Amino acid sequence: MNKVVSYITIWVIAILFLGCGGVSGPKLPANYYYEGSYIDIHSPDSEGWYEAKKSTSQIVFLKDGNIPGESYVARVVFFPLENTNTKEEFLNLIKNNETENRNLERFTPIESSFQLSEQRSYLCVMAKQLSKDKMAKTSSFGTEEQFMQVKSLFCKDPKSKGRGFMVGYSFRGFAVNKSFDDEANSFIDGVQFPKIH
Repeated sequence: MNKVVSYITIWVIAILFLGCGGVSGPKLPANYYYEGSYIDIHSPDSEGWYEAKKSTSQIVFLKDGNIPGESYVARVVFFPLENTNTKEEFLNLIKNNETENRNLERFTPIESSFQLSEQRSYLCVMAKQLSKDKMAKTSSFGTEEQFMQVKSLFCKDPKSKGRGFMVGYSFRGFAVNKSFDDEANSFIDGVQFPKIH
């Protein structure tokens, strides 16, 4: 399995299983700042988030939705990245790895987009998906059909060759979240390399 694929797969697993309600861990204030010598991270800028996992390669935040069974996941992860020579090669690497590994038995794609991002001085791709999860785990005892919205920024690490990172935000719920883009963009913008933007 390609290393990019494996980390995208891990991201989906985090959405499906970590974000199924009943979150626990250290509760965080809105927009909590993790100051670091390598990369600076802010937690999402709203109440109710928990730190679910933290290591040298990733940090995961979880939050229950307003309706029981709904959930949010925000994540930053670093991963090994194979070499690409052009912007288009990098775009195709991210796009192809995601689309080739969809579980179409479980998920029904509704919308999907992958675009080169000009928001930062280093190479990034913004990915956005809306799908129907036909077996969303909403409690310990059962599953229901839910919408799943995901927005992720995949970038080449500007400070380390052969490494990439992803900043992602997801919501899974019974209806499409109309404010999802603003929430996702706020979290993604809150993860920056010091002095590199």
